Amino acid sequence: MAQQNTVKLGISNVQPHSSASDVSGPFTPGGISLEVRDRATPFVSYTREINDQWDVELGLGIPPKHDIVLKINNAALPGSAQALSGQVGATIRQVAPTLFVNYKFLEKTGVLRPFVGAGINYTRFDKTHSTAAGDALNGGPSSISLKDSVGLALQAGVAWRLSNAWSVSASLATARVKSKITTNTLGIERRADISFKPRVFTVAMGYSF
Repeated sequence: MAQQNTVKLGISNVQPHSSASDVSGPFTPGGISLEVRDRATPFVSYTREINDQWDVELGLGIPPKHDIVLKINNAALPGSAQALSGQVGATIRQVAPTLFVNYKFLEKTGVLRPFVGAGINYTRFDKTHSTAAGDALNGGPSSISLKDSVGLALQAGVAWRLSNAWSVSASLATARVKSKITTNTLGIERRADISFKPRVFTVAMGYSF
């Protein structure tokens, strides 16, 4: 059979499962950390078939915008600071193209085809914004930056063939993502290491040609 190209369109639920060290820097008490919240976003990918069992897939999607929640665990801080715990301190956009090499089980003409894939993820964070709560905790208007990350990505899923051209797929993907977040408040820089163990659930409609 001829090699196929497949375009998928769908929806992804991105669960970052983030963990962060305490924020450190000048005039910074301990017990202040961060957590990145989940977000759903449209998904798009392009797949090029190598043969009946193997293909290469580039997953793109619409970059999701995540809320960063403040976590305050220091009883010595004043009530005004304690009240900021659980509030959104910043927002960021996550741009994370991922390239997979997938292995597909069973026959190409079958209705259901499970698949597994491994590849590489590149994550860039941009369009950062500090909220009023973040500015209040930092002591003034703040800018935010996060370092890029490159790491291993894995996925597994199943495709259901509706016809020679159309299919529906469901998958679960993860990647190794590590970064460092830096805030700058009137020249005072504060930092925290942040890592992600994301789970990305995707359901998509595919068109092959």
